[in-house]
Amino acid sequence: MDICVCSMVVIGYQILNSTVYILGQHIAMRNRSIKFIGIRNGYKILSLCIFTLFPLWAYAQSITPAQEVLEFYQKYMITCDHMFSNGAEKKRDGLFCNMDIGKYITKELHKKIISAYKSGTYSDLTGDRNYFTHTQDFDARWASFMSVTEIKADRNNSVIRLLMNFPKGAGEPLAVCVRLHRESSVWKIYQVDPSLYTDLPDCKDN
Repeated sequence: MDICVCSMVVIGYQILNSTVYILGQHIAMRNRSIKFIGIRNGYKILSLCIFTLFPLWAYAQSITPAQEVLEFYQKYMITCDHMFSNGAEKKRDGLFCNMDIGKYITKELHKKIISAYKSGTYSDLTGDRNYFTHTQDFDARWASFMSVTEIKADRNNSVIRLLMNFPKGAGEPLAVCVRLHRESSVWKIYQVDPSLYTDLPDCKDN
């Protein structure tokens, strides 16, 4: 009787140990599975961020100063023409035609133009012309007649010559010298040279 009881105890102990071992293995495998899923999900999130943000970063890196200038001037000419042709008053926001100007020009230039406007000295920047275009009028059609040439460039600065070859009957050709500085990976205009002696500067001085 005692032998039988002992045998049953031994067998029960072995079964219990086996159950605990199997349960432990199952828990360990489950933990590894959860950890693997967590890592895999982490990689998925990281990959998603990379595929989402990298094109934006690459786009910012690929935009040249010349492309930035052309994009701004075409948009500026079209937007200003639309705004003023609708009878909008030339208020402070009209200086930038209600564009998101901070995308294209430095804070210092923005402050300079606003300060000149408030003090009544805006015309001193370019005579009676617009600071950016050196024109007195705007016409959306003129945007198609703009071209750009990079005159000088280094790692953080660039000088772009924007030529406006107006259509026949709209006036003589006009060029402006646009100076840009790179802020992080974005090129921004910090100065448009005043037209002092000629409407067709070569932008090679200074």
